[in-house]
Amino acid sequence: MNRSLSELAGLLDGLAKSDGQGGEIADALTALILRKNRENAFRFLRTPYSERVVFLPQCLRATSACQAEERGSEYLCQGCGSCKIATIARRAKELGYMSVRILKGGSALAGLVAEIKPKAALGIACCIEGVWGLLACERAGVPAFCVPLLKAGCCDTDVDLDEVAGALEGLLP
Repeated sequence: MNRSLSELAGLLDGLAKSDGQGGEIADALTALILRKNRENAFRFLRTPYSERVVFLPQCLRATSACQAEERGSEYLCQGCGSCKIATIARRAKELGYMSVRILKGGSALAGLVAEIKPKAALGIACCIEGVWGLLACERAGVPAFCVPLLKAGCCDTDVDLDEVAGALEGLLP
């Protein structure tokens, strides 16, 4: 890992121990996500859907109504429609994405990337997990694109479905 990635990893580790969701820190992390998205956009777009994976955070589930099955470090969506995950998963499947994964936590991402070996990844995440995911994919040589959550937190978060659809379909800003 080069020095800047090492320094960033140290900063993120410190943020994970604090709230990390407000003010200047969140703005800086969002700026980093946008920069990494620009850097990765060409390779991401050149990758066929069938070689891309979508990583979704468990916090996007509607916890009071979710029927997802818990399995290891992931959840398996049952398509109940109580949250936006079913819509995202359905569209990814229509486009031919290789996989849609609902992660219990960002720490599972590196192992899944090594296991399923995607050629590109689309992640939906809060600022901290988004940067962690982008770095994990970068270390694995996988171009990644991140759509930040509209509302962060550990449960019942939100994302802009139009922004996700644009990223899924390759209509990046």
